[in-house]
Amino acid sequence: MEHAEHIAEAVSYTKDTFLQIDGIVTWIKLFLAIIIPLISGFGLATLVLQFLVKPALVSILVNPNLGFTENGIAYMLQYLAVVIGLIFVFLFPYYQGYLSRSMKTRDIIKAEDFSGLFFSGWKINALLIYYLLPLIAIFLIYAALFALLNGALDNIFAGEIAWLGTVMDYVLIILYIIIEFATFIFLALFGSIGLVHLARTGSLKDSVNIGKISALIKRIGWYDYILCIVIITLILLSVAVLFLGLAGIFSYAAAANIIFFGLMVIVMIPTGVFVTRYLANIYETAFIEPEEDIEEFDDF
Repeated sequence: MEHAEHIAEAVSYTKDTFLQIDGIVTWIKLFLAIIIPLISGFGLATLVLQFLVKPALVSILVNPNLGFTENGIAYMLQYLAVVIGLIFVFLFPYYQGYLSRSMKTRDIIKAEDFSGLFFSGWKINALLIYYLLPLIAIFLIYAALFALLNGALDNIFAGEIAWLGTVMDYVLIILYIIIEFATFIFLALFGSIGLVHLARTGSLKDSVNIGKISALIKRIGWYDYILCIVIITLILLSVAVLFLGLAGIFSYAAAANIIFFGLMVIVMIPTGVFVTRYLANIYETAFIEPEEDIEEFDDF
């Protein structure tokens, strides 16, 4: 498989999509489709959390015994507001719908049919939720076990062997990270090609069928498919690290965070289209019949 050809086609598709007058309009529409829900969710959450929730938490938690401060609580609630803003982007999945359309066809898509993009995006969301459920379940099980065992371990490993309790805590944390990470890798491998399969067939049932997805990957070739995933991961990480690094130069000041986050969204829009188009190209190789070697013999 020539990955360079598939990458070149994805680059060409992305350029044709955004680097023209209509494409710039599409770029702006997709940016607004992400930013408006994000700002709306963040702003609403900030008002509720800072003016309603924070006073209640301050009255309960700010005391010498617990060690919380009003500024610390405000800071934590602001992070929660960011998470709620991201949830709003998830709830209004126009960009996800656009990516679904770009995986489905090689035609250039315009961000005009917003109702259609909304429903296409929710199909993608449904698949993402399905593949995220095991990660959420593992986290909840671990949190419950840690809460139950933590106190018990402190009682068992008391006195001179108290350090063993600390060691056990770290062992549980490391074990959780290993299980969660391994599960994430497994789900990402099947979920990535599942996204393309959903965009092409519209069948959520087939897209979560591990047997059918495994058969698709086998037809593509495990080596080529994993190489594709590695390339995509490196690209996405490079973009994230670049903008985090730029924000770090300014000590993650609020203004710098806002500016560089906005720039990252602008860059990630075409990057996402490139990634999904590249993944779709790899998906298509599963349906290419291998050429048979035909030996020609001279007539005797």
